[in-house]
Amino acid sequence: MDGKQRNLLLNLNRLFIFALTLTGLLMDGLQASDLPVTLALMAWLWLALWTRMEARLLNWVSGSLAAPSIAEAPNSPQKSSAAKM
Repeated sequence: MDGKQRNLLLNLNRLFIFALTLTGLLMDGLQASDLPVTLALMAWLWLALWTRMEARLLNWVSGSLAAPSIAEAPNSPQKSSAAKM
């Protein structure tokens, strides 16, 4: 599964969970508590994406565009014992 398919599947799952939650909230009628619950659900479902975007924004604001993003974990180079000899 490539990155585009994975992102599409994640977004479809998020939308499905969101739709089921809204359906459940609306079945008992509109109430004042529905808005905070809906906003909390959206924040929870898209938390990873928002965190990544926030990190990119903070990197851009601080002027370090070359810094790796959260999704790209830096690999520390491991030297083999043969390279040390």
